[in-house]
Amino acid sequence: MSFTNKSGIRFHRRGSPWTLTELKQLGTAPDSVLARRTGRTIKEIVTMRESRRVRLPTPPRRWTAREIRLLGTLPDVELARRFCRRPHDVRDQRKALQIRPFRPRGPGRLWTLAETRLLGTMPDQELARRLKRSVGAVQTRRYALEMPYLKPLLRRWTPEEDKLLGVLPDDEVARRLNHRVASVVNRRHTLGIPKPHPKRLPSRIWKRSEIKLLGQQADAQVAKQLGCTKMQVIWKRLKLGIPPCHPVSKPRPWTSAEKALLGTDTDKVIARRLGRAVMTVNLFRRKLGIPISGIRHPRPNWWKPEEDRLLGTATDGEIARRLGRSLQSVRHRRHRLDVRIHNPMRRSWTLAEDGLLGTLTDREFARQLNMSYTAVRARRHKKGIPVCNPQRKLWRPQDDKILGFRPDGQIARRLGRSINSVKNRRKRLGIRVAGGQHRGGS
Repeated sequence: MSFTNKSGIRFHRRGSPWTLTELKQLGTAPDSVLARRTGRTIKEIVTMRESRRVRLPTPPRRWTAREIRLLGTLPDVELARRFCRRPHDVRDQRKALQIRPFRPRGPGRLWTLAETRLLGTMPDQELARRLKRSVGAVQTRRYALEMPYLKPLLRRWTPEEDKLLGVLPDDEVARRLNHRVASVVNRRHTLGIPKPHPKRLPSRIWKRSEIKLLGQQADAQVAKQLGCTKMQVIWKRLKLGIPPCHPVSKPRPWTSAEKALLGTDTDKVIARRLGRAVMTVNLFRRKLGIPISGIRHPRPNWWKPEEDRLLGTATDGEIARRLGRSLQSVRHRRHRLDVRIHNPMRRSWTLAEDGLLGTLTDREFARQLNMSYTAVRARRHKKGIPVCNPQRKLWRPQDDKILGFRPDGQIARRLGRSINSVKNRRKRLGIRVAGGQHRGGS
């Protein structure tokens, strides 16, 4: 049966059965071209192509304002299905416009305005304990809002203080600025300033009268008199081979009143009253053969097994208060028995939870267990479990057997993989390339 349209084109195969050659041509060219080649109507070509779910290769089209507004509101794969675009085209357009990817909100509770205002006013651990949230949740919220970590105990470095770094020794800078030496060293390393060396200090012309003072007094006292640094004095003295001065103080004689106090109380109390060292009081008392009268030494308070079992169940201060011991004693006993410090935020991992590591992504696993992402990742690394990647396609033995018998391009199309994946797998197994294969692997 033939049919002629208004333009005079005759469709002599309208309504006739489809051949295998015609079906293979669907989607390889525009529908109007195929209609003219096969002698069929365009409507007939479109109906058959859509029934067989064959798509036309559409050229790249411009993004509309409606499509751009939807970027980031849904996953890229879902938007690609709605826009009839490829997923990587949607992802590239979103990244080009600097739009964050869509992340569904978890089952956690929302942040209130009062909780948000507390961020940065105290340490994250303290705020997490007060708000009954995890430390990771508090840190993530503070990072997302770009709020600084306010801690009044930390003092910021001023430009005037930075100018002293590298000019004077680190201990001298720490003494002048009331900083720790470690803080000065870290700041100097952060700014990339080299450590000052005695050879690099500004040269000084020494007079004979000044050289005579070296070794006669302490280096700090000589530096103070000459108006230079202590390091300059030390370097000049070492260069001339002059030994340092160690002033020896004359012992203060003991009076009859001080001798009468010996033995009336402990040596520590007597030393504090007389302004002497405890060892000096102890040695002089033993030299005179005077015992300590009226002082009863308490018996040692040995640790009991039931007290050892309390270690680690609460904070050291709480254990010390319960047992009537000092904080230092509890801390020393816990370190000696190798007991972990009590941390209410830490939770123990069960065997069932360890068995699930690697079966899900770290973020999904952390969301199910209500834990932080860093804790799950650290536990997985400690156990040596590889990361879970649902998009990764593992190689099967039957896939490895066909490597090398055909070009990499054909094997990649057959297995649904990329050419680079097939090429890397073949090289890893030491399989030679198939005969007659081109460089491109097709």
